[in-house]
Amino acid sequence: MSWISENYEKAAIGGAAVVALAFGAVILKNKGAIDEAIVLPSVTPNNDVSVPGSLAIEHAQRSLSEVHEIAVGDLDGRKVDLFTGVPLFSKKDDPKNPVDLLKSSPVHAGIPNTWWIEENIDPGYADSPERDPDEDGFTNREEYTAETDPNDPAKHPNPIAKLNAVGIETTEVHLKASDFGGGQFTFKLQTKLERRVNKMPAEPIKEGTDIVFEKELMKNRFKFVRLEKKQVKKGGITTEERFWIIEDKQSNKKGVTYEIDRQGNPGIFDSTVEFQLNALGQEGETFKVPEMTRFSLPFDANATEKPYLLKSVDRINNKVEIEYTDKEGNTKTQVLDIKK
Repeated sequence: MSWISENYEKAAIGGAAVVALAFGAVILKNKGAIDEAIVLPSVTPNNDVSVPGSLAIEHAQRSLSEVHEIAVGDLDGRKVDLFTGVPLFSKKDDPKNPVDLLKSSPVHAGIPNTWWIEENIDPGYADSPERDPDEDGFTNREEYTAETDPNDPAKHPNPIAKLNAVGIETTEVHLKASDFGGGQFTFKLQTKLERRVNKMPAEPIKEGTDIVFEKELMKNRFKFVRLEKKQVKKGGITTEERFWIIEDKQSNKKGVTYEIDRQGNPGIFDSTVEFQLNALGQEGETFKVPEMTRFSLPFDANATEKPYLLKSVDRINNKVEIEYTDKEGNTKTQVLDIKK
């Protein structure tokens, strides 16, 4: 075995020591150059403890607690802001010059231009007054006249303005008295075409007594109030005739009295009128109302409030009279022709 093999570790350590000493000598020799090459920058301490953006956050928080209002400009009575414009109109024969609705004459006769602006309705159509924005059956002109809201179907003119009478049905009956003497009478009921359709039992009655017929037809409807005698002039001759005063007890005619002669004339008439309301969603529909009966518009047989009364029916002149109370509390009467 050679000396190197036996002394490798020692030789290696010795070699390392020689290298280290040599490297150290180099460092010592070049210490100045190294100091000049390795120069560390000076550090400035950061004393700013603020958070970036904190000022903007503070302003935003303060803004959330404040009341913000957008100032609306006013130009000749028109409110103008950043979000709306002013509709412009021009005349058909002068399209280059805009029409100022607040300063020009009415676009549609009878309706001021300010009304269209206030109700936010376009007056630029030839038929604007006849249009119906809320589809309640009443035109813009009718809504303007009635001072109602043309954009709200629940606020409209009185519907009686759109009511038509389109038919009439009438039942005619006659009461005839039979005299039993001593102020006692029996009565029979007949129609215009039938001589007898109902009669009383054989026992006669006196004044102030209800007339009770045997059959259900108008069985308990009438009351014999009293007998009157009057001077009647016919053909230049005056004679004394008797008239039976009959009171109606039917609910819609309760208290109505009839003056009947010995022939049962002029008779008792029950009329039912057929109506049609051309508004409020009932266009094309019809409904029937007996005379002297209250009803609602739009028609509802079960309505709680029924402000209209079919007060009378003129069968000769084909007219009906309806009584109601207007919004000021005044009692009004509307007369309609029956359109057959």
